[in-house]
Amino acid sequence: MKADLVIENANVLTMNPHQPRAQAIAVEGEKIVKVGSNKEIKAWIGNKTKVINLDGKTILPGLIDTHIHVADFGKVQMWLNLEGTKSIACLKKVVKERAQNLPQGKWILGRGWNQDCFIEKCLPTKADLDEAAPNNPVLLFHNAEQMCVLNSTALALTGATNSRGILRGDETNSVWTKVPELTQQELLEATRTALKKIVEAGITSINWIVLSQNEISVIKKLCEEKIPVRVYLIVPANLIDALIEASLTQVSVGLIKLGGVLIFADGYLASRTAALSEPYSDASDEVGKLLCFAKDIVELAQKMRNFGFQLVIHCVGDKAVETALSAIEASGNVKGRVRLEQAAVLNPELIARMKQQQVLVSAQPMVVATEFSIWSAAKRLGSKRVRWLFPIKTLLDNGVRVLGGSDCPMEPLNPMLGVQAAIAREVPSEQCVSVDEALRMYTVDAAYGSFEENLKGSIEVGKIADFTILSRDPHSVSPGKIGEIVVEKVVLGGQVVYS
Repeated sequence: MKADLVIENANVLTMNPHQPRAQAIAVEGEKIVKVGSNKEIKAWIGNKTKVINLDGKTILPGLIDTHIHVADFGKVQMWLNLEGTKSIACLKKVVKERAQNLPQGKWILGRGWNQDCFIEKCLPTKADLDEAAPNNPVLLFHNAEQMCVLNSTALALTGATNSRGILRGDETNSVWTKVPELTQQELLEATRTALKKIVEAGITSINWIVLSQNEISVIKKLCEEKIPVRVYLIVPANLIDALIEASLTQVSVGLIKLGGVLIFADGYLASRTAALSEPYSDASDEVGKLLCFAKDIVELAQKMRNFGFQLVIHCVGDKAVETALSAIEASGNVKGRVRLEQAAVLNPELIARMKQQQVLVSAQPMVVATEFSIWSAAKRLGSKRVRWLFPIKTLLDNGVRVLGGSDCPMEPLNPMLGVQAAIAREVPSEQCVSVDEALRMYTVDAAYGSFEENLKGSIEVGKIADFTILSRDPHSVSPGKIGEIVVEKVVLGGQVVYS
C-alpha cells in the first residue's frame, strides 16, 4: 500500500510521549498511517504519492485555538489597520483615502494607533478626523489602552460628549454599541476572511466563541460551504432558543461541530466586574458582581446535559470560580470535562478543588500579559492576590489541564505569540511553563478540551493529518523570539491549505 502524501526530512514534534520525535510521516486519505524515520517512510512512496521535503523544518500537530471570536475578528479585518502609523498627518491621510471610497454616512472604523509612535507625541482629536472625513462617522481605537477618538459626526450619532472627541474606559464600550451592525451578507464575507486569516496563522482547529444571534445565520450558511479550518462552536446559554429555532442544536456538518454552551458567572478585572471574595485593592467598596448563582448554573447545566453539550463557565474572579465549582459538584457534572474560561484569580484551595473535579481551564496567555501591562492587575488585586492570577504552571503541576487560546481579536491571533507569552512570562516568573507544556496547551490538551483527543492533537497513526509547519523549532529559539517563527505550510486532512 502506498501513501497519498509523504512528508520527509522533517523535524517532527509529535506531542506523542511514546514517540516524541520523528523524521517523516505517511498519510493515506485524511489519516496518518505511519510516523517514523525517512527510511521507514520510504516504502510508502509510490508513483502517485505527493512528497514534501521539509529540509529539516519543524512540523507540529495542527495548532488549536480554544478561544476566538471569529465574527468579531472578521469585522476587524474590514477596519483600518493603524498599527505603525508614524504621525497624525499619516493617520488623517489613511482616513481620508477610506472616506473617498465610501458613500456619505458610512462608518469608518479603525484600530492600532498609538500617540507614542507619532512624531507629534500627542493624541489625535475630533478636529483632525473632521478634516479627514467630514461626511462620515469615524471611530478609531487605540492599540493598547481602552481609548478611542471620534469625529463630530460619530459623537453626534453615539450621543457621546467630549470637546476633543477622546473617550476612555467604559465610555469606549458604550459608543461601540451605537455602531450599526453589519448586514448578514457583510458579516458572512467578513467571517470567510477571518477563517482564511486563521489558517494563515497556522491554526487548523478553533473553538469559536459565539457572541451574538447574528452569527447563527452565518454559521448555518458556512455549514453548506467548504471551509479551511475545523470549528467547535461554543454558544452562550441565552442563544439556545435561537439555535433550536435555526435547527442547529444537533449540528455536526463537515468541519463544523456544535459542542459547548457558555454561561457567564461574572465579568472582567479591567472593568472591576469580575466577582471577588474580597474588595478590589484599588476600590475598597467594589467586589464585582456574580451574574449567575450556583443554583442557576445547576439548572442550566441540566438543560445542557439533555442536549449533550459541554458546560463552559466564564469565571474570572475567585468568587465566581468558587460558585462555578460548587455548581459542578451539585449538578453531578464532576467528570464531564467542564471548562472554566479564564479562571483568573485563584488560590490553593480552589486549585485543589479544580483538580478533584477534573475541570479544564481555558486560558489565553496574551490576555495574561495584557492584564499586567495594560490593566494594572497588581494595582487591582494587590501584591498577595496578584501572585495567584492565571497561575498556569501551578495548575499544570497539580494535574489541571490548561487549554491555550488567543481571545482574538482582543489579542493577537498568532499562536506562537501565545506560546511565547506562556514561556517568557515575567510576572510572576515562577508561573513560566516549558516549551513542551506550552505546545500541549495548543495541541493535545486543546483537543482533549473538545473531546477530540482520539482524532487530533498529536501526530500518530490513526489520527487526522492536520499539521502546522514552522520555519524553526520553538525549542531552538530564545523564548522572547518564539513569536517571530514563521508558519510555512498548513495541512488539513492531508491537503495543503496554506503555503
